[in-house]
Amino acid sequence: MTLEASNKNVCTIEDLPEEVLEFILSLIPPYKDLHDCLQVSKRWRRCVLNVTKSRQRNLDKSISEFAIAWQSVIPVAMAPTITRRYSHAAVVHDNSMYVFGGCTCSMTTFNDLWRLDLSKRQWVRPLTMGTYPSPKACCSMVCYKDSLVLFGGWTHPASYPLHQTWHLFNELHVYDITANQWNYINTENMPPPTAGHSVSVHGKWMVIFGGLQRASNVVHSTKSNDIWKLNLDTRTWYKQETTDEHKKPVQRYGQSQTMLDDEHLLMMGGTGGTAIYYSDVWILKMTGDLWTWLPVEVRNSGDAPPNLWCIPVCKVGDKIIVLSRSRQNYTPHMVYYSKVVWMRGDLEQEKRLERKVKQVDKDENVNGKRGTFSVRRVASDEEPQPGPSHGSNNQSNKPQLSNVLNNAPSPGISLSAFNTYENNTSKADHRRERRLENLRRLEEKLKKQMIEINQSWSTPLPKKQKRNVLGMYVLDISHALDPKPYVTWLPLKNNGAFCQGPEETVLYSLVAGKSELIMFGGIQKDVSSLSCTTNNLSNQVTNSLHFITAPKYII
Repeated sequence: MTLEASNKNVCTIEDLPEEVLEFILSLIPPYKDLHDCLQVSKRWRRCVLNVTKSRQRNLDKSISEFAIAWQSVIPVAMAPTITRRYSHAAVVHDNSMYVFGGCTCSMTTFNDLWRLDLSKRQWVRPLTMGTYPSPKACCSMVCYKDSLVLFGGWTHPASYPLHQTWHLFNELHVYDITANQWNYINTENMPPPTAGHSVSVHGKWMVIFGGLQRASNVVHSTKSNDIWKLNLDTRTWYKQETTDEHKKPVQRYGQSQTMLDDEHLLMMGGTGGTAIYYSDVWILKMTGDLWTWLPVEVRNSGDAPPNLWCIPVCKVGDKIIVLSRSRQNYTPHMVYYSKVVWMRGDLEQEKRLERKVKQVDKDENVNGKRGTFSVRRVASDEEPQPGPSHGSNNQSNKPQLSNVLNNAPSPGISLSAFNTYENNTSKADHRRERRLENLRRLEEKLKKQMIEINQSWSTPLPKKQKRNVLGMYVLDISHALDPKPYVTWLPLKNNGAFCQGPEETVLYSLVAGKSELIMFGGIQKDVSSLSCTTNNLSNQVTNSLHFITAPKYII
């Protein structure tokens, strides 16, 4: 066989059908590696573009059908790993996700910058230069061209002097990704110190709304519904006025803000303080010298998430994704006990023990401890043993026994038996002592058995413990820009819960990658039970990393 003939029998990847080649390319992360495949050949370029479109189309479909797939990434051993944190800022740029600041387990704040390589799923800490931002949390960070724009935030007060309030910032920093350098931007007309605000980018403008603000001559912070915009090219701030001061959202913080186009943004949710939560939706029309707020009708609000404050949202196509506690976990705040532990471990065992002990105790009470001896029992030399054989005697003496226990007189009970059988009292006392000793031994044995059973039931298997998972809620915004705008919460499936999803988490970050959503950090705890205490905070703050994608298919 010649060399040319043998080469013709060898198959290469180019001999595969395009359907098979596209399936192989779909297994590659949709970032740098997949982008490099565009340069192989025209055929590969066509297949990569088809894979990119189908991935995004599949994600849109899976979100609408509540059929998403969760993927958790465990940090590689001995590799650099970001510290656990919450209330941080995150943004995606090209093939990386950047994370800045946030709160620590010890109620302090960070000012570090981390980069997640989305192709390798590995954390990298850039050794940045320049003027660093202050350690803070609840700040905003957006991406503009090859820069990250950081604004606002707050930090805990110093330990001395005592009784200080939170410190808010109005610093503006820009991180040059190419130069790996922080730059502090000092402008004259700046917003007051702000934290917990919402932000979006529209063309060359960065628009912020609301938040907690503190003027220079004020001690305590106040809620705001002001609008500020920053020209990202000239780095100049402007305070934006609206048409009708009486037709605008109320003052709030912790709301979410989504860019619809260069002239419209959507704002929803937020809080006005303790037990003041909002679920309304507004459209801001950013045309002309005076901008206009438009209220939006919310349909099917019964399928809305329980909480819409301090929760990030993410826009995918004409849908907004919200991750909050699932409806199946939405119950009044109470201590949870497993039914197995509750009934079998405590109540049922105590009932069985009580029945056994009380049956023996009734025999003892009837036979001379608190009443008279039965003539038939005293005449017999056979010692009665506790057991089922005494059930008939117990039933026959129930009315008399209840009267004795309640200290009530009964005509059927008389102490004359002690006079009639005076010569047998010593023998009866001896039998009673022996019965009491047997009862004590039986009681100790039953107590030990109950303790062992309670210990075995008090530590159930982990797979049987109730697990509170995050639920996904989807808001359809396809009619948000209609003349009469409205949005619709899609009907939930399985109460929005996914058995393979992460545990219920708050104060995390959620950003959109390429045909996937990226969730990082937060506190694994119910938002309604958060307080200023830090007893178990170190066990609840996480640095877990989760990806939401469309389910994989096999050809």
